[in-house]
Amino acid sequence: MYILCLIVIFLFIREIYLTITTVNNSRQDEAVWYPLAALPELLAVFLFAVPGLVPDKRELIAHARGHEKDPETTELA
Repeated sequence: MYILCLIVIFLFIREIYLTITTVNNSRQDEAVWYPLAALPELLAVFLFAVPGLVPDKRELIAHARGHEKDPETTELA
């Protein structure tokens, strides 16, 4: 849960910066763009790669069927 909150915060920082620079083009600066636009997005992508954060397809199908994941089953559909 904390990882998802971090992702939201990083993307929120990015959107605030991009909104400010869209309204006022004079604030666009390469020295500020990387830490406020590119870095939060990159960190969010890295956080999405944390194992177990995004469920795999078997878990989603098992949840939709209403039972737990069977480790022996390799059937996806």
